[in-house]
Amino acid sequence: MPSNTAPPAPPILTRRTIAGMILAMALIESLSGVTQGYLNPILPALGPVFEIDDPTINGIFLISNVSFAVLTPIISRLGDSYGYRLVLRWSTGVVTAGVLQMALWPSLWTVTLGVVMLTCVVGFIPLMMGILRVTSPAHTRTGVSVMIGMLMIMVGAGGLLAGIVGVTDPTLGFWVAVPFAVVAFVCSFLLPDAGVPTREGIALAPLLACSLGLIGFVVVLSMAPEWGWLDARTLTAGLLGLALLAYWARRDFRATQGRRFMDLRMLALPRIRAISLATFFFGFASISYFGTNGIFLHSNPDKTGYGFGLSPLMIAIVLALASVLSLVSSLLTARALRQFGERATLVFAGVLLAAGFLVMLLAHGSFAGYCAGFAMFNLSLGMYQAGTRSLSVEGVPLEETSTAAGLNELALSVGIAVGAAVVKLISSASAESGHITETGLFSIWGALAVAALVAAGASASYPKRPAAGVTAR
Repeated sequence: MPSNTAPPAPPILTRRTIAGMILAMALIESLSGVTQGYLNPILPALGPVFEIDDPTINGIFLISNVSFAVLTPIISRLGDSYGYRLVLRWSTGVVTAGVLQMALWPSLWTVTLGVVMLTCVVGFIPLMMGILRVTSPAHTRTGVSVMIGMLMIMVGAGGLLAGIVGVTDPTLGFWVAVPFAVVAFVCSFLLPDAGVPTREGIALAPLLACSLGLIGFVVVLSMAPEWGWLDARTLTAGLLGLALLAYWARRDFRATQGRRFMDLRMLALPRIRAISLATFFFGFASISYFGTNGIFLHSNPDKTGYGFGLSPLMIAIVLALASVLSLVSSLLTARALRQFGERATLVFAGVLLAAGFLVMLLAHGSFAGYCAGFAMFNLSLGMYQAGTRSLSVEGVPLEETSTAAGLNELALSVGIAVGAAVVKLISSASAESGHITETGLFSIWGALAVAALVAAGASASYPKRPAAGVTAR
């Protein structure tokens, strides 16, 4: 149950102070965007430098995916228990240290460790949402829209900058994140302290069950296409992971304060349940597609029958330009939620995402036609990311803001992992001579369009009007 300690009344803030706080949060979130974007062009180019093969590089990506899933609930929960600003400072500090060690001493081991340290960015948005919701609840949606906009634009910019800087030596690309890390760490000291930490202890058994269960689940989704779905390793990791997650869910749903990891009873709230389900399928249908998008743009039509033969730099430019659309849509999301309603906005984002895949399918032979579909994809991306994150904390107690936001981030991460596994499965089943067939691409676009429509359907179950007592608008 929530803590009985009532949080102090937030101070009256001027418009300039609120704007400065949101700006500082946007600068912190820029570090998250850069670190998530700049590894994509760097890691694949490290093979000759570190004398490692493709499976090892894929292993680093796997470690990153596992760390994202495991650290999401842990950091969010720590924020509610020990203070949003304190945990945010530690998180930015760890990420900064990881960025610096990879830039200063690039090696296989420092990069592997650094990738794990960088995944602490998963706590940035949940922790800053906690600060926003306590300090200025009326600006929560606006602040989240700005942070998501910064995230979207910097993911594209980070990849582009790293590709340009590391064109001769990929390890130089690690320096791209250094100035952003320093600025983010400084900004973490400029944010106000907010809320009263619950000081609720975290039960070790459910924490371990959740963490180990997520590790097993993500490993299976990532490695099953390579191991085989009926391989003993796949079955063992999958069954053990699901059993641990089931134990964690049952334990935390029934546990009392002090004996749980996360309060899963918030999923009983219709709005939280609807947002979590929608977020899962939005992640499934969108972010899992970026790898296929790069393959399609890079493919030589003379060999595969599709694609445009773009260079890695040109692909990075396309992604950077497309991220501008995500920035614009995320900045407009708070107004859309207010003017058209939460349900209508999210349903529109799901339908727009599905329509984007349909346009890609029908017009993939034309560069302009494909880009039109990808533009719709990116507009939906910014809209749903800002919308679902804003709504994920509405209707929960203030002292559980970070945990609720973290639960939504976890739904997003798991959705991405499941979507990526489905895309990989379709790709492997339809590959000929090392390339995905055109029929396989049609299947991928169709599957992701269906997932987008499911996300729209889940969004349609969101209550039209928030219940009385909701403070964040």
